[in-house]
Amino acid sequence: MDATLVTGGAGFVGLNLTEALLARGGHVVVFGREAALPGAAPARFARLPGRLEVIAGDVNDASALRAVFAGRRIGAVFPFAAVTAGPEREAADPHGVLDVNLHGLIRTLEAARDAGTVRRVVLPASAAVYGESAYSHAVLDEATTPAVPVSLYGVTKYAVERAGLRLCAHWGLDAVAARIGACFGPWERDTGLRDTLSPHLALATAARAGREAVLPPGLRLSYDWVYVRDLVAGLLALLDAPAPPHRVVNLASGEDFAPRLDACLGVLAARFRGFRWRDAAAGEAATIRVSEARPRGVMAIARAAAFGWRPRFAPVAAYEDYVGWLLASADQGLG
Repeated sequence: MDATLVTGGAGFVGLNLTEALLARGGHVVVFGREAALPGAAPARFARLPGRLEVIAGDVNDASALRAVFAGRRIGAVFPFAAVTAGPEREAADPHGVLDVNLHGLIRTLEAARDAGTVRRVVLPASAAVYGESAYSHAVLDEATTPAVPVSLYGVTKYAVERAGLRLCAHWGLDAVAARIGACFGPWERDTGLRDTLSPHLALATAARAGREAVLPPGLRLSYDWVYVRDLVAGLLALLDAPAPPHRVVNLASGEDFAPRLDACLGVLAARFRGFRWRDAAAGEAATIRVSEARPRGVMAIARAAAFGWRPRFAPVAAYEDYVGWLLASADQGLG
């Protein structure tokens, strides 16, 4: 069986993707800075039918990447190593962001080209490529909505998409770019490489501690969060499609989360004693942080549907599943 390489596989999306690949019996090679997967992951993943290898290395080390491909037959690549930089990191270390997000991706693709065994590459673009367009378009469409990235993260992700598709076409690699929506759910944690964690993680943390959450106005703004289990199912659909109908695909919920926020928080309150929430009063500091101050358009998901994928988890169902994962993690001493 050919292996699947996941660079950045110890990150938030990477762990969920690795888990899903192992659950369906795949051979998964995780390559990144960590010599082992964190916390609960090894114990959980050991119970799954697939085979896991974790290899420590740097995506900018061309010889290390060549060794990964030389030592095994790799048929698919998710080059997901990334630094999700906030403004402070952008200003302080732009080279570090570019080195991982763009140069590391190109070196991974070069190694895949030279191996000659890779049948599919799923490139990690992002909703961040829409940038300013997200605030002036009600629907964010892959073909008609201009990409106007603002953050350095968004700029590099647009470069990943465009440069990745271009180079893969030159080198005979079959690639699809996933514009990944903002997500939340199992395995999210502070890795040191994501400067903006989701407010859903902060809410879950407050709930587990039985604390009150004071919500900022931004949490009530239009935003189409996607549950990470749905996101991963979409990534697998892009991996499996024998003849991709599109090469750039939004993976998002397609649904505004804000009107369902209170119902979702009610799920937390029903399972974690002492948790409560309220909106911040005028001039009061919120305890939950968000990065948005304007409502955003909703990402279109018709292209993803052409791959046979649609989200399974509506917002409340996503919270119910997430709470179940949190409780199981606590019961098993793994969370």
